[in-house]
Amino acid sequence: MSDEAQGKVGLLHEQGMNTPEQNMRNLEYNAELYRRIVEFSPDTVIITKNDVCQYINETGIKLLHAESKSEIMNKSILDFIHDDDKETLKERLTNLNKGETALPHPYTLICLDGSVAEVELKAIPTFFNNEKAIHIIVRDLSEQKITQELMIKSEKLSVAGQLAAGIAHEIRNPITSIKGFLQLMENDIPEKKDYFEVVSSEINRIESILNELLALAKPKASDMEKVNLIELVNQVVTLLNTDAIMKDIEIKPVFMCKRCMVVCDENRIKQVFINFIKNAMEAMPSGGKVMIEVEQSDLVTVIKFIDEGEGIPDEIAGRIGEPFFTTKSDGTGLGIMVSKQIIENHSGKVKISSDQSGTCVEVEIPISYCR
Repeated sequence: MSDEAQGKVGLLHEQGMNTPEQNMRNLEYNAELYRRIVEFSPDTVIITKNDVCQYINETGIKLLHAESKSEIMNKSILDFIHDDDKETLKERLTNLNKGETALPHPYTLICLDGSVAEVELKAIPTFFNNEKAIHIIVRDLSEQKITQELMIKSEKLSVAGQLAAGIAHEIRNPITSIKGFLQLMENDIPEKKDYFEVVSSEINRIESILNELLALAKPKASDMEKVNLIELVNQVVTLLNTDAIMKDIEIKPVFMCKRCMVVCDENRIKQVFINFIKNAMEAMPSGGKVMIEVEQSDLVTVIKFIDEGEGIPDEIAGRIGEPFFTTKSDGTGLGIMVSKQIIENHSGKVKISSDQSGTCVEVEIPISYCR
């Protein structure tokens, strides 16, 4: 480069200007940066021309359950939209091709494996390979909906717990008085003993329901202490073993750790274990085996209750844990709800999975080691 040319380049730098070569490198760099941003965006990005897919990023491949981009490229975007939403999307795409804008709108997406996904679709006019195209951003709403449902359910349980605890406290006082006077009357009228036994049995049932309602209230700090869950499980198995043997059921605990120390309300956790084991036994009227698996990681202790019953029908699986929903003729519909609430009050969680070979209830409780 001549001295004159070098002088011109130096002057351009001094004036804050780039040479054509530098401008080209900057354009290439910006294009690569934009491509990376789009390719690894947490939202699906699809570019279409005449409604046909010309580009999709990695997130979109996962969302549509595809193995590669070739399964999606050169297909109409309408092929992945539920029939109920196709006309709406057609109209919006037509308006976009005319240069008009469109606000985000919810759609039901049909994935390649036949599953569906609730999404929000936003589209803007753009250019692709120097031709008019449409830039589509697809946001998966599945996790958002799950979070909203969990929040609503949590609020319902919180309100139900406060209401139930308040009502239970108010009812216990008159029930105690009724029970006391009933015992006095029973001594004075021995010929009506059968009647008194029925009334007394129903009062005991009311008290049992009240105790379950009270369990919805959060345990007090003074109730919390370090407990060895292995010993607790063995106690519960011993308690229920006689009834299990009579029903031709084997309760088999399997411990994958020597000690599982957890800070908890021992009586409440024992109540949870009894509830889940009883449910497992009731799911096997012809006998079978209930497995109780206890294992421990660095963060949680996991207790699984596995039965060999027929499983939970799909049509009612989503209602398990709802207040007062039960399939038992003599049930209250509070057992699982109360059990879940107790575990959640211990910063844990309950997962229920079921199929035709049985049901597994998995309880996770944060651990605390004894030093």
